Amino acid sequence: MSILIREPGDWKKSWENFKPEELSCSHCKQLMIHVGLMNLLQKARGVLGPLSISSGYRCPAHNAVISSTGKTGPHTTGMAVDILTSNSQERKQLIDYFANKVTGLGIAKSFIHIDLLTAEEGFEVRPNCWIYK
Repeated sequence: MSILIREPGDWKKSWENFKPEELSCSHCKQLMIHVGLMNLLQKARGVLGPLSISSGYRCPAHNAVISSTGKTGPHTTGMAVDILTSNSQERKQLIDYFANKVTGLGIAKSFIHIDLLTAEEGFEVRPNCWIYK
């Protein structure tokens, strides 16, 4: 069962290094983020140091405009985020940390995508890893 945070007032104190606004849709400001993903991000922050989220939840309308995955892509589930990377060493560190902890791992020059999606959420091809061109 997925537990999603939808209200800033439900934000857990243990997620002290992140703010709801970082994970909300940049288009409509709606918040929808999976508790397990936030716990994973906070744990990673404790091990790796600061993490910059470039994209968290995206409403279907926003995702359809900016992603080839349309109105039903990973970010519309609240179970996916993109983390900015500034160089190849940081990118490798993030990949090494998350590779065995996530079901989706996308690698780009300036960010990595992680998600916790499964067939239960309609994402049959999991685990999966890909490179953005």
